[in-house]
Amino acid sequence: MICNYEGYDYREIPVEYLDNNIPQGRGMIKWQAFKTMPEQYERIDNMIEEQSKCNPPSFDNDTLMYIEAQVRSKLNKSVVIRYWNNGHEIALECIIEYIDDKSKMVIVNKENELIYIKFKYIYGLM
Repeated sequence: MICNYEGYDYREIPVEYLDNNIPQGRGMIKWQAFKTMPEQYERIDNMIEEQSKCNPPSFDNDTLMYIEAQVRSKLNKSVVIRYWNNGHEIALECIIEYIDDKSKMVIVNKENELIYIKFKYIYGLM
């Protein structure tokens, strides 16, 4: 069968003139990223984590006494405590349950979970 078709668009060529032995191909398979070195991604994640950390606050004695007085006045009340924990600043809405003078810890209750915060890491109360 000889095709005398002059056009270039294969969709307009009659079916009997098309080659039936054309391979199907992969179809609609989506491309997926390939992680060749997972250690590289772990290292980058660690670098990003380290960049987001900050130094703990350092206060003079008067400021620490002022913050402690604020904490003591809000005992058994709902407050937002801003404190430093492991390189990150955290704002926690909770109820101050207990103040331990011996270990210099504040014990707070957040949704029936007790959280222990050291006085020296607290830097704000709202």
